[in-house]
Amino acid sequence: MAKKKKKTEIILTPEQQQEADYQRAVRRMEGAEKMLQAEDKVHMYREAIRMFQQLGEYEDSQVRKKRCRKRLPLARQAHREEVYQEGMRLKAEAHSVQDYEQAMAQFKRLRSEYKDIPAQLEECERLKEAARKKERRKAAAGKLAAAAVLAAVIGAAVFLCSPAAFYMEGSFLMSIHDYERANTLFSKSTGYKDTDARRLECNYQRSVQAAQDGDYKKAVSILHSKVGDYKDALEKKAQYEKKILSSARIGDTVLYGNGRWIVADSDRGAEKKLLLVQKNPRKPEMAYHASGTQTAWENSDMRRWLNEDFYASCFSEFERRDVLRTEIVTAANSAYGTGGSSRTMDYVFLLDETEAERYHSLLKSRKNQKAWWLRTPGKSAESTAFVSADGTVMRYGYASDSKDICVRPAVWVRGS
Repeated sequence: MAKKKKKTEIILTPEQQQEADYQRAVRRMEGAEKMLQAEDKVHMYREAIRMFQQLGEYEDSQVRKKRCRKRLPLARQAHREEVYQEGMRLKAEAHSVQDYEQAMAQFKRLRSEYKDIPAQLEECERLKEAARKKERRKAAAGKLAAAAVLAAVIGAAVFLCSPAAFYMEGSFLMSIHDYERANTLFSKSTGYKDTDARRLECNYQRSVQAAQDGDYKKAVSILHSKVGDYKDALEKKAQYEKKILSSARIGDTVLYGNGRWIVADSDRGAEKKLLLVQKNPRKPEMAYHASGTQTAWENSDMRRWLNEDFYASCFSEFERRDVLRTEIVTAANSAYGTGGSSRTMDYVFLLDETEAERYHSLLKSRKNQKAWWLRTPGKSAESTAFVSADGTVMRYGYASDSKDICVRPAVWVRGS
C-alpha cells in the first residue's frame, strides 16, 4: 500500500495572519447579520467586536467594530424580547405547577427592571400556587401550604423592591465587573450599608474601562462629575486629559481641570502646546483692580487671583504639571496709546486686544453672551479694555474697579 503523504504545515507571515484574522472577524460579523435567533446574533456580534478590537487600526476594523457595537444593543433588545414572549407563551399555556415554573425560569433570565418582570413573576407564582392548591384540594394540609407559600411570595415581592435587594444584585454585578449595571442598582439603594463607597468604586472602574476602550472623553467626564479625588482618580484624569489634548484640534472643546475650554491655537515648536481659553465667561471674585488707581496687568488684582487662587482651585497637582509658565507681553492700547505692562511670567492670563480679534470666530457664542476683560489697558490708566457681549473689542475700556465684567482665563498646556 502506498504511504499517505503528510500534510504540509502552512506557515503564514504576520501580514497574512493579520489578513486571515480580519477575514474571520468579517465572516463573524456577516454571520451575525444572517442569524435568525437573536441570542446567536448577540454572541456573534460580541465575538466580532473582540476580534476587530484585537486587529486595531488594520483595514476598516475600527469602523466595523463601531458598526457591531451599534447593532449589538438592537440584537440584545431583540433577544430580551424573544425571552419575554416565550415566557408569556409558557405562562398562557401553563396548567400545572411545573408549567408555571418553566415560565418563571424564562422570566428570570431577564433583568427585573425589563418591562413588567416582577409583576409576571408574582402572577406566575400566584397561578402556580393556585395549581398546587387545586392538585392538593382533597388534602386539608394543602390549604395551609398554599397560604404559607402565598405569604412567602408577598414577602419576596416586597424584598425585591427593597434597598437590600438592589444592594445584593448590585454587589453581584460588581463582582463580575458589570460596573455600569451595578451602579444603576446601587443608585436605588443609596444610604444602605456601604452603597456610597461601592458607587464610587463602580464609577472609578467605569472610567478605567472607558479609557481601555479608547473613550477618553467618557473616562474624563465620569472622573470629573462622579469620582472626585477617590484613589488615584485625579492622576488618571490628568493622564486621560493629556490623551485627549494629543489629538485635539483648533476649535475643539475639551474638559481640563474644573472647566471646559476651547482650543484656540497651537504651537508645534520644540514641544507641542495648545492655547486653551475658557469656553464660557465667568464672574470673577473681584474687580480687575480694586484700588481705582493706575492699572497695569503686571500689578493687577486680577493677575494675582488668576495665578494663585484660580490656578490652585481649577487644576489638580497632576494637571498643573502640564500648564506652562508663559512669558506674557502686554502692549499699549492700539487706539489710544495707553501704556501697556512689563513682561510677566504667568500660568494663567487674559487675552489682549490683538488675540481677542484673532480668535474672535472661535470664542464668539450665541449662548452665555457676557462682557469679559482683556489685559490691554483702556483709554485711561484707570480703565481696562474688554470684549462686549456681542463680541466687539472695546478699546475705550471700562473702570478697572468694576465687578460687572466677566473673565475668560487662558492657559498654554502641553499637547503631547
